Amino acid sequence: MRHPNPVKKLLSGGNSKQLQRLAQFSTQLTELTALVQSCLPTPLQGHCQAINIRGKSLVLQTDSAAWASQLRFYVPAMLSTLTHHRCNYIKEIHIRIKPVSAPQPSDTRRKFEISSRSATLITTLADSTVNPRLKHALQQLVRRKPVNRE
Repeated sequence: MRHPNPVKKLLSGGNSKQLQRLAQFSTQLTELTALVQSCLPTPLQGHCQAINIRGKSLVLQTDSAAWASQLRFYVPAMLSTLTHHRCNYIKEIHIRIKPVSAPQPSDTRRKFEISSRSATLITTLADSTVNPRLKHALQQLVRRKPVNRE
């Protein structure tokens, strides 16, 4: 049986350069998030995260338009903090609003359930019906799972 490789070994291995770059980029974004949050007031800190670097731009993500508008007031302070911590390669900051995931549609229809007694009555009615389409519809209705509510 093969044993799984430790993550440290995977990251340090010569054949996982892409994985190493991804891990380094993730670490860099985490550090930039901490730097940016250090110059923000406490309420804003939990609503701001570095998500990408595009050229000389740092892309920040926030929860809503309200947080984004407040965050824009702190862009000069954030750039100053980044420059002070030797992140001179960042010349501008873009703020994006986190997309709201669409809520899963809930099944608002009520589940149709009939009691055993109702099923018996509908079966009797179907047996005595002359119209074949109505008879078939009643038989389909009875095939639904009955609920014992006697």
